[in-house]
Order: sequence, then C-alpha cells, then structure tokens
Amino acid sequence: MSYSLSEADLLRTRLEASQRIATIGDWESDTQHVYRDCSSQVYDILGVAHGSPERLAETFIERIHPDDLESVRQRQQTLCPGLPRITFDHRIIRPDGEIRYVQQRSELILEPDAEPTRVIGTLQDITELKAAEEELRGKTAVLEAQLNTSIDGILIVDAEGRSILQNDRFAVVCKIPREISELEHDKLQVQHVMTLMKNPEEFGMRLTHLDSHPNEVSRDELEMIDGTVLDRYTAPVIGKDGRYHGRIWTFRDITSKKIVELSLRGSQERFKLVAKTIGDVIWDWNLRSNVIWRSDGFENAFGLAASEEDELQTSWEQLIHEDDRARIAASMKTAIMSPLQTWTEEYRVLRRDGSYAFVEDHAQIVRDPAGIAVRMVGGVRDLTERKNFEARLLRSQRMESIGVLAGGIAHDLNNILAPILMSIDILKQDSRGKEHAHRMLEIVRASAQRGADLVRQVLTFSRGADGEYMAISFRHLFNELENIVRETFPRNIEIEFNAQANLWPVMGDASQLHQVLLNLAVNARDAMPVGGKLMFEANNKAVDADFPGLEAETPAGSYVELVVMDSGTGMTPEVLERMFEAFFTTKGEGKGTGLGLASVYAIVKKYHGFINVTSEVGVGTTFKIYFPVDPSLRSDSRAPMMIDNQRGKGETVLLIDDERSIRDIAQQTLEGFGYHVLVAGDGIEGIALYVRNLKSIDVVITDMMMPNCDGISTINALLGINPQVRIIAASGLEIKREVVKGVGDFLAKPYSAETMLKLLREVLDRPKA
Repeated sequence: MSYSLSEADLLRTRLEASQRIATIGDWESDTQHVYRDCSSQVYDILGVAHGSPERLAETFIERIHPDDLESVRQRQQTLCPGLPRITFDHRIIRPDGEIRYVQQRSELILEPDAEPTRVIGTLQDITELKAAEEELRGKTAVLEAQLNTSIDGILIVDAEGRSILQNDRFAVVCKIPREISELEHDKLQVQHVMTLMKNPEEFGMRLTHLDSHPNEVSRDELEMIDGTVLDRYTAPVIGKDGRYHGRIWTFRDITSKKIVELSLRGSQERFKLVAKTIGDVIWDWNLRSNVIWRSDGFENAFGLAASEEDELQTSWEQLIHEDDRARIAASMKTAIMSPLQTWTEEYRVLRRDGSYAFVEDHAQIVRDPAGIAVRMVGGVRDLTERKNFEARLLRSQRMESIGVLAGGIAHDLNNILAPILMSIDILKQDSRGKEHAHRMLEIVRASAQRGADLVRQVLTFSRGADGEYMAISFRHLFNELENIVRETFPRNIEIEFNAQANLWPVMGDASQLHQVLLNLAVNARDAMPVGGKLMFEANNKAVDADFPGLEAETPAGSYVELVVMDSGTGMTPEVLERMFEAFFTTKGEGKGTGLGLASVYAIVKKYHGFINVTSEVGVGTTFKIYFPVDPSLRSDSRAPMMIDNQRGKGETVLLIDDERSIRDIAQQTLEGFGYHVLVAGDGIEGIALYVRNLKSIDVVITDMMMPNCDGISTINALLGINPQVRIIAASGLEIKREVVKGVGDFLAKPYSAETMLKLLREVLDRPKA
C-alpha cells in the first residue's frame, strides 16, 4: 500500500497526536538495547529537550532511576527469540528531580533465516495510573479490615452469583475448612456448606428462589447437623440507576441464644426453686392461659404474700401508681405485640403500709416459631433506696447541671450579642466627626461587651472557663469601669477611683478581673438605695506569713490589693458567713441571682488570691482582695485596632452559621471591607457550597454549635476534602483546642467587626503550611 505525501503527513500527525494524548512514545534499538531512534513523546516523558539520535542511548540510561537500573537491564536481557515480547515498569528521574513511573513494552523483530538485529518498543507514562492503583489498594484494605472486624460472616457476590469478597469470619461461622476457602471456588464452598445442613434441600431451594427473585430481602435460620444455629440475612445491592449489581449475605452464630430460649421454655420447677433463693421478685406469666406465678420475694418486697395469687392476678395493675398505670399497661402491650425480646420499665407500686416503692421491672419475652409472644418471665427490683440516693446526688451536683444550662444560655446570648457588636463597629465608622453619636455608640459597645463578659462570668463560675491571659493593670480596668458606673449608677452615689503610681500588673483574663470589679460595684450600689459613697483603690502590697486573711495554701510575697468600700447598709454576721455561697442572696425575688459574690470568690481562688471582708450594719462594707503578682511584669498596653487597616483583597470567605442575624451583619461587614462572601445556614449546606466553589474559597469561618451538622463534623469534612483549607472556628462557649484538630484560629462569640476582620487578615496573610 502506498500513500501520497499529504496522506503520509496526515497519518504522521495523527500518530503524534495519539501518542501525546496517551502519554506514550515509541523507540527503536539494537539487540543490545542501544537506543537509535524515538518519537518526540519519548523526550517529553523523560522531561528532556529533543536531541540528536547520537545522544539518545545515553539520555535514556541517565533518566532511569538508579535503584531500578539493574532490574531494567535484567529484564532487557530476557528478550530473545523464545521470548520476543516483554513488559515491565520502572521509575525515571526527570532533570528537575521529579520522579515518574513508566511502562516499557519491547518486541524483538525476528528476521527469516537471519539473526535478529532490531528491537522496537513503547514508553508510556503511568504515574497517575500507579497513584490510582495505590489509592484503590488502600481503600480495599480499609474495606477488608472493616469486614474482618465484624462478628458476622459476610459474603458479597456479583449479579452472576460469583463471590467478590468474603471476610475471614465467613469461613469460621459456616465451618468451611481452610483448604476449601483458599481455593476461592464458589460452587465447592456451597456444596460443602450444604453437606453440613440438617435440611440441605431447603437450603438449596432458598438459593434457587433468590436467584429468580433478585430484589428480595430474606432472613431465616439455618440448623446444622451438629446443632449449630445460624441467623442468615441477605439483601440485594441496587445501584442508583435501579440495576441489580449483586447481593450481600451475613451469617451469625445464634446457637447460644437458642439454648437460652430453650432453657426458658423448660425446667420450670428448677426455675422456681432458684427464684425462692434470691431477693428480687420473680414472676412468670403464661400469656396463653393468663396465669401469673410470683416468687416468695413478693411478700418481702411489698408485704403481700405470694399465696394471694388469685387476687394478685387481677389487682397488680391497681397497685401501680395512678400516674404510671396507663403508661405501663401501654408499654407492656406494645412489647408483646412487637418483635421485641425484652421489656423494661420503671414505675411506682403500692406497699401494704400505704407507701410507694420505686421498682424496675425487667422481663424476657418468649415467642413461638411464628414470633407470637407466649410467655413473659421477669423480675421486679426495689429501687427505692437507690432513687433516694440518686436524688441526694443530684442535689449535690446542682452546680454541674447549672453549668450545662449556662452553656446553652451562653450560646444563645452570644449569638444575640454578636450582631450588635459587629453593627456598632460599622456605625462608628459612619459616625466619624459626630462626637456625641460616636460617644453614645461607644457606650452601647461597652455595654454589649459587658453583656458578653457577664456570660463568660457564668461560665467561669459554673465550668471554670478561661480566657486570654495577659499582664493587666487595675488602673486600665478602673478607667473602663468608671465610664460605665458614672453613666449608669444613680447620681446620689459619689464615686471615687484611686490607683497607686507604678501599680504592679496582674497576670490574668481582663474580662474576669473586670467582672470582679463590676460585681462588687453592683453589690455596693444595691446596698446604697438612698445614695452614699463608693470608693475603689488599688495598691501594691508586700504580704508576709502573718498577714491577716492569708490562708495556708496561699504563699507570702508580692500582691496587688484591690479595695472596694461603700457606705451602704452593711451586713450582719450571719450574712457575712454565707455571702460567698452560690444562690445565696438577701435581695428580693427577681432582683438577684446569688451568683455575684460566688463568682468573685471563684475567680479570686482561681488566681490563688484571698479576700478580707469587714462590714458593719448601718456603716458600710469594705472588700479587700489580694492578687499575687510578679513585680517585674509590665502591663499589656495594646494599641487600639484600626479597622480601616483590615480591608480584604477580593478574597472569598465561606461563612457558616445557623443564626441569620450573624450571617447577615457579618456578610455586610465583610463585603463592605472588600471580601466576596458565600453564606450557609448549617454544616451540610456549608460543605456543599465548599465542594461547588473549592477553587475560589480562600477561608472558612464556621460556628461550632449548629443543627444537622455541628462545627466539628463540618471541619472534619472540609479537611477531608482539602487538608490545606484555612478554617476559623467561632463559638460562644469555651473551645477545647485539642478536640478541634486541624484548626488553630478561633473567634470567641460575640465578636466585633474589628476582631473578626483582624483575625481574618492574619489568617489570609499567613503562608500556607
């Protein structure tokens, strides 16, 4: 066959295009594998510039990975007239250091009546194929590991009934010897199992039936000749397109369970004898004859003799407390009519002396082969003492329960305060030059922030939550507090603040220390309903071992003394003794929680400090609180943040929060500062948005407490999609960083626009790991 020049060029062009698309090139060498010619695609695969044929052999050898060179030579040497075709894989190293996997196919050109002199072959880049094979091997290993941890024997077959996968347990449960299971011969395995069955014909008929009814789900029990009983369950594998792809079988050994059921059905006299020797009330109800037997323990527990059987059959329901009666009757009826094997309830039952015992009633339901309940055997245990103990324990754990409640309230309050704080930051930008409006917004911002601090106070008291620790001067805290109390306290209260020059800083959380001041200030205000004087002082103090109020576990040393003095009503000795108790308050209903001074005490103890209190009725009260310090520390005087410096650069932010108000104001804020924003109302929606916009999203801000899919689940899903994703976690509760793996940046709700924008800028400007 001959081609014109244009036809030959066309064929050559098509061949080169095909090789480029398939990342495959062809070459030619002599029988010593000295390469003499190759296509351009070979050079591309090797990552070298197209060169002269004279350098081809050297180039080829240079690019073979040193660790693979010897094996390549050995494979090449196997090429001979008796084995004219070989295929093998090896690695190459490109000039830029990149390692790639290639596959070589070599063919010896046999000449009639002459020694072969030529070898032709192909070189194909299979790096991506190798990676895919490795990933598939990993997933297959995981699946096999999961199957092999099951207590059930599992067999998966394809649409033709051929075995695809079976776990080790399958051979054990079905008693298939290793020499048969290792053959992986499907029919041989089935034939062996049939020989073990008590009814092999029924076993085979069931398989035949399911072959002709591929969509059917089936469950039955198999009895073997040796008495073993297996629970067999099977379900079809149906694809999304509705096609049948095969079937999953599970086999579980339930022999022990069957033995228990048989023992329940028999040995009635032995059962009753045992029942007499234990303290619980044992009962046996024949549902068919409606006859109930009860052990002698019934008399010991409830004062009614077991001999009163006829009366008890009709009156037991009447002995149940009227508030529990309908519930127990309905629960027992449901258990009998359902496939349940057990029934358990707790309720109150009347004793002969008129008191009620709290009992737990637990029963096994015996069913006939058709699944109909024929008998219930149970026991009634008196839980009265245990319930009384639990009630006392619950009372002693009241604070722990309040801590859980406080966490829920904190989450809701922080979600309410967050949009307020962010809105104020934006309004302050719009009110520049309007001094009065700017000052009022600052007061609103401070009040909202104190609301957030109050939430943290409750968490501090109930859970011991911590904030950010830094060196803080009470002089700065005085300045903040003064703005609040002068604006909000009655004008008939004279207020004075004094702080010693060169006051030592306290290492702590500013919000907690501010809360100590605020709680004492509010208490003092409430103690002066007709006005008076309120004074705050802070001094450096050297405390020795004989200092008044110093406790045994509190060391002597350098302290800052905080003094809060009022000229109010004062406290009696009885009130002084209980003032730090949680929920203790002398204020009227609705005017106090009893948590203020308890929180002060909890915070001071956290800082290893101590408190001295003096009070006289009609004269006033003085609190002196001592915080240990390191005089060498300097207070943290951070410069105010400039919100204008936190502008975005067109980055895309995915914001996930179930609170619409937070989403709306955060979106407006971010868009106003140069960011593109995608919003989601829960984790599921957020994950879907991330998948659709994977390449454009630069950072994710996600709430930690959301319905449907919480923050931790959302973060784990995002990291599974992209391990390099930048994530900021936001929460109104304390976040245990070791629990939120893969995230190093956190926003404490409620957060201001300044705080959000600053952290966002820091995260985006930080180089990716």
